[in-house]
Amino acid sequence: MGRKPNQSTQEAFLEYLRSGRDEMNLLEHSISSAGTQVDRKTTSLLFESQATDPETGEPVEQSWEVTFSGKFGRPTATDDDVFVALMKVTHEQDFASPHVEFTSYQLIRILGWPDSGPSYKAIDNALNRLCGVRVVAKNYWYDNKAKLWVDRKFGVIDDVFLYERAKYDRAKRKAKELGESNPKSWLRWSDVMQESFAAGYIRKLDIEVYRDIENPVARKLYRYLGKHFWKKRQHRIELAELAVEKLGYKQETALRELRRRLAPAIAELEAKGIYGLSHEFKSSYGKCQVLFTQTKKTDAKPSKPEHPLVAKLRAIGVFEADARAATTTHSEQRILEDIEDVEFRAKQGQVRASKAGLLSKLLKEETPARPEGFVSSFEKSRQRKLVAEKRAAEQRAEAERQAAEAERIARQGEAFDLFYRELGSEAAQAEFAREAIAANTFYRDFIRKAKQAGEEQRASSFTRDAMMELWKKRVASTPQAELFTR
Repeated sequence: MGRKPNQSTQEAFLEYLRSGRDEMNLLEHSISSAGTQVDRKTTSLLFESQATDPETGEPVEQSWEVTFSGKFGRPTATDDDVFVALMKVTHEQDFASPHVEFTSYQLIRILGWPDSGPSYKAIDNALNRLCGVRVVAKNYWYDNKAKLWVDRKFGVIDDVFLYERAKYDRAKRKAKELGESNPKSWLRWSDVMQESFAAGYIRKLDIEVYRDIENPVARKLYRYLGKHFWKKRQHRIELAELAVEKLGYKQETALRELRRRLAPAIAELEAKGIYGLSHEFKSSYGKCQVLFTQTKKTDAKPSKPEHPLVAKLRAIGVFEADARAATTTHSEQRILEDIEDVEFRAKQGQVRASKAGLLSKLLKEETPARPEGFVSSFEKSRQRKLVAEKRAAEQRAEAERQAAEAERIARQGEAFDLFYRELGSEAAQAEFAREAIAANTFYRDFIRKAKQAGEEQRASSFTRDAMMELWKKRVASTPQAELFTR
């Protein structure tokens, strides 16, 4: 169970969270990936673009190359959370020095994480990856003091001293004995980062809103849009640029897939009323732009999350009232089938107007007629389950058949061994062997070739097989036959 807040009231702590800060250069070039799994394969990224020099008005080539630690990998979306908490602590110390003191528990509390071992480990891992980031910027680092794009080569964090939990407890006991204040971990921001802080190239960040956002990509998008909504109510950007350079998706990801992956993040921000956000995709000639519009000047406080299906329908373009009515009238399976129905018709070229309009129409019907060839994912899943159950039943039947066959063969072998022993003398057994070999030319040839090759063991095995064949013929019409046929 986590420790209780040390502020006088929870409201005071929430007010403290509402005054976070964010460095704006790193909002333009995501040093972290879009996912929470560590990417060790991506060792470097290069982004290039053209801009206009604010002083001369001449076009300039911009490039931003970032490299990551080969051992620790590229920072993750979870590491972004740690960066946000570190920025809050740095702001609390007035950005006065690159040397910033903190405790792991302080970061955990800012982020609302559980006070447990995995949280402390996540902070350690995040600092390892953040320390491994190096950037080479050409005309792409904004110097807010000089109001120019400049060239810089730098890391984000130069040095970290982090107490492990057990060592911190020992150091705390020692400090208490000496009458000193509790020990703290510390980090040193790079000079370039500190210059940016000092020049004021930072923006406010409401961490109360930030940590209420569940989707990690939505948290990144919330921070990025906050910069661009600072002085304007709309922001237009190429989808590939947004997803790859700003949010951290892999460069080779197809546009259609990027749009699909971004949809839940955008839907969450819209559903929670953050920025009063709305969006519109515009596609043409193998490109896609997204236009974000805000209707509120400031961030909205987190509201009660709406039904996930309402958010999903709204993300497609269904009016909120229709989406809410559908969730109260239909089952989740029915609504998902309607969505899949529309997508199926769109791929078949059967959607004449908008997909949102067709979907709204289907949702209002009691039992919509499905197009020929359409099979819902639910039905596909049911069919796969039936096929899997049939296959499993066939495999069980085959295993039982093989077990029964093995048992029958074992009983047959035991019955033959008993017959062979009851022949009595070795002479009688040898005579039976000669008779069996003489009666079976197939085994006689194999036995002869095995003996010529000096393979006595194989010859003996073939001789036994020949004797069993003869024995089976003799006992097939007797009660003993049941021993090897049932």
